[in-house]
Amino acid sequence: MLSVSKWGVVATTAVSLAALAGSASAFHDPYSLDRGMGSGRTEAIRLTSTSTGTTVVDNGTSGPGIGDQIIISANLFRNGAGYGTEGAVCTRVATDTTLCSGTFSLPRGQVSWQHLKTTPIGTPPSDFDVAITGGTGAYATVRGYAHIARTAESGGAFTLHLLH
Repeated sequence: MLSVSKWGVVATTAVSLAALAGSASAFHDPYSLDRGMGSGRTEAIRLTSTSTGTTVVDNGTSGPGIGDQIIISANLFRNGAGYGTEGAVCTRVATDTTLCSGTFSLPRGQVSWQHLKTTPIGTPPSDFDVAITGGTGAYATVRGYAHIARTAESGGAFTLHLLH
């Protein structure tokens, strides 16, 4: 079985992220959701998370390699109050690349995300974006992205940039 520190936090992506004061963080939007996406309502949701579990599955040959997976779960917080949960699975698809997908379960519905990230094994990613791929409930027609500000094994911070 792999050690989580080998590449575990690569999968942490938008998920098990290091606590950051979401409402006090600087808001930077490098991609305008209005540009080329129609005239829907935009919404930014700043969240922090605390990891509730991380499991690494060593598939194939022993040690880090293609096919290895990490499964992540976390509690989500908005302005310090509980705001839902998150679950994700990341699969190593190349030596330093993972394909991750996950879902944020929020009070008004679920928001799904996905990304492909190249990060050296053992190096936690930070300051990157993941694609919002869909949702349910109030988020049934949502699209956009989530900006990951910081990641760590214990949790982190990110902002959902949504177009309804």
